[in-house]
Amino acid sequence: MITRERLKKLLHYDPEMGIFTRKVTRTNTKAGDRVGCDNGFGYLRVYIEDRRYFVHKLAWLYVYGEWVEGYIDHIDLDKSNNRIANLRPATRSQNQANKRISSRNKTGFKGVHWSERYKRFIAQIEKNNKNKCLGHFKTAEEAHAAYCKAAEKIHGEFARAA
Repeated sequence: MITRERLKKLLHYDPEMGIFTRKVTRTNTKAGDRVGCDNGFGYLRVYIEDRRYFVHKLAWLYVYGEWVEGYIDHIDLDKSNNRIANLRPATRSQNQANKRISSRNKTGFKGVHWSERYKRFIAQIEKNNKNKCLGHFKTAEEAHAAYCKAAEKIHGEFARAA
C-alpha cells in the first residue's frame, strides 16, 4: 500500500482540477504528464510501483492523509471527476443510493415500478442490500413522492431522486 509521503514524492495532485501529474520521469511518461487511464467502467486508475490504484482513492489519501477502505462516492456521478470537492467517503449502501435511475426502469421514476398483480405502482427503497416496500399507489407520481421522502430520511445527503 502506498503512503501519502511516497505518493507526494511521485505525483502532484491538483484538487481544483482533480488530476494527478508525474513529478518524476518514468519509462513511458515524463515529469509533468497527466496520469490515469479509464478502467473500462469510467473510473480512472494509475499504476504506481507495479500496483494499480483508483485515482479517487489516491486523491483522498493525498489531501487527507488517510486511506479509505470502503467506497468513495462521486457526488455528481461523474466517475472521472476526481476534484476533492466531488468526493466523499461512503458505505456501499450510500454509494448505491447516489446513483441514476436504472435504464431498465419503465415508469420514469426512481424507486417505482408497475405491479401487474396489484394493478398499482409500487414504491420501494433499498438499504444495506434489503428492499423495503413503501406502499402501493394509484399513480407513479404518488409512488415517487413516497420514495423521495423515504430516500431523504434513510440516505440523507446521499439520496438521489432521479
